[in-house]
Amino acid sequence: MNRIRLLSTDFDGTLIGHPSDGRCSPKLAEALCDYSRAGGLWAVNTGRSLPHAIEGLEQFACPVAPDFLLTNEREVFRKDDTGEWCDFGNWNQICHDVHATLFSEASGIFDAIIAKIPTTADVTVIHESGVPVGLITSDEDIMESVVASLAPVRQEFADFSWQRNTVYLRFCHQSYHKGAALAELCRLSGIPSSETMAAGDHFNDLSMLCGKYAAFVACPDNAIPIVKETVRAAGGFVSEQKFGDGIADALETLRA
Repeated sequence: MNRIRLLSTDFDGTLIGHPSDGRCSPKLAEALCDYSRAGGLWAVNTGRSLPHAIEGLEQFACPVAPDFLLTNEREVFRKDDTGEWCDFGNWNQICHDVHATLFSEASGIFDAIIAKIPTTADVTVIHESGVPVGLITSDEDIMESVVASLAPVRQEFADFSWQRNTVYLRFCHQSYHKGAALAELCRLSGIPSSETMAAGDHFNDLSMLCGKYAAFVACPDNAIPIVKETVRAAGGFVSEQKFGDGIADALETLRA
């Protein structure tokens, strides 16, 4: 049996589909229970914020709770002695400081971005503390055109990047993504990438599915083509089942 000690899964589109009732499938629940009983640790690695991730997990109602939450595609949390989610190490503070500096230095790039984004109801720019931190489009075709228009802007500032998932896009430092957060979790937990599995379905999961941060990688059948290509190139497993059932299939197959 392959020794997988740490499992990193995306949430939306990977464990649950849309539309759905948001609950864990029986097959996935069984696979996670079996994995947990064998001593495996589980991290939900999501683009959701911490409160939104907690809300989703409550609705998910899995009989096994994750040991770690990796949120906003870069933050790392674990539970403290009271059961509350708290920073794991100083990684989250470093993330905050790096992005505060980036957004301050990249103010001119934000002006260029806003100038290129269509001023229609199809694109909504999200601001925090007066700074654009991301955007939402009305559909994925609009997002595709927006990303194409932003590509030249990205080249003007080496550290400036973004994470994209369906109609959501978050601006970020190019060194901070799901893969980097997973690497930090491996460091903090003492579990090497050779004993780590990652699973996802969309663009923002690519960084943890390339084989660099997890030796075992997988995706469900509903994953977008580039995710399937990346997983296959890393010698991973592409399930023929969708969403949570696909991840259960992958976990059982890769642990065999």
